[in-house]
Amino acid sequence: MDKTSFGNFLKNARESAEMTQKELAKKAGFSDRAISMWENGTREISLYNADRLLKSLGQPFVIGTK
Repeated sequence: MDKTSFGNFLKNARESAEMTQKELAKKAGFSDRAISMWENGTREISLYNADRLLKSLGQPFVIGTK
């Protein structure tokens, strides 16, 4: 998944959880600026940080294909 696709996925997951970027940032331990950059696809995200974000949103983190 490229960074733009992940950003769209992250934004949709956050909005589905009815959280603001600031709320997600606080819960996951990141800055709201980092959340914004990941959602906009202007910053790469590590697998470790993606896992932390998705766990904060109650989303599974799966690598591979179905």
